[in-house]
Amino acid sequence: MNAQSLQNQVQLEGKVANYRKNPIDLIKWLEKNLPNEKIIMGTGFGPPGIALLDMLFKVTKNISVFYIDTNFLFDQTYVLKDKLEQKYGIDFLRISTELNPEMQVKNYGDKLWESNPDLCCNIRKVTPLKNALENYDFWITGIRKKQTQVRHNSDLIEYESRFEVIKVNPLIEWTHDEVWEYIKVNNLPYNSLHDQNYPSIGCKPCTTPVCPGDDDRSGRWKGLNKTECGLHKSSPTLNSIKTIKGK
Repeated sequence: MNAQSLQNQVQLEGKVANYRKNPIDLIKWLEKNLPNEKIIMGTGFGPPGIALLDMLFKVTKNISVFYIDTNFLFDQTYVLKDKLEQKYGIDFLRISTELNPEMQVKNYGDKLWESNPDLCCNIRKVTPLKNALENYDFWITGIRKKQTQVRHNSDLIEYESRFEVIKVNPLIEWTHDEVWEYIKVNNLPYNSLHDQNYPSIGCKPCTTPVCPGDDDRSGRWKGLNKTECGLHKSSPTLNSIKTIKGK
């Protein structure tokens, strides 16, 4: 199945506009109509990911979930991961680069995240992601349009040519407040750093607290012209796709 045919099926069996604000209904549709063993969700344990995980597990536990361990995550992130595994009775798939921090220093010098942050993200995040998606056709993410300009151009369903998968973004139209309302109403665990002025959390060396009123991602790669790690880039919208490799 390619991205256009998936879009067509969604349109035939339900209104896409409805799914944009009803992620659980979209997940139910995916679980019912697609081979679950070919679907995988990725999470970085941010607020949208926490909400989406809860929605997913309310529908099924037959869809695998992975996280990317860069070896530079905050201790609080690992604590949250453990809490979620205990809460849902599952084990997340751990994806990581084979290049440990010591080897990275030897090959590229100290503090690569400062000298070449894009390369660092590519080594520790993007390449592992590509490997993680090799055996899957559908990738569920928790990105939202209002997070960054790049994500603003994303759609509910799109084709990710870099990884040759169909990318599904159930929370694409959700707001920051809607995500947090869901977390609070459902009493979900979240990263304790969010209560310490860390609205967006990535790797320790590249994440700092933000001042009240500043953009949520202003604490990521502070001082650099960088707001994305490279996992999410603008993908062709379904209306513009003419030929896509069938899956």
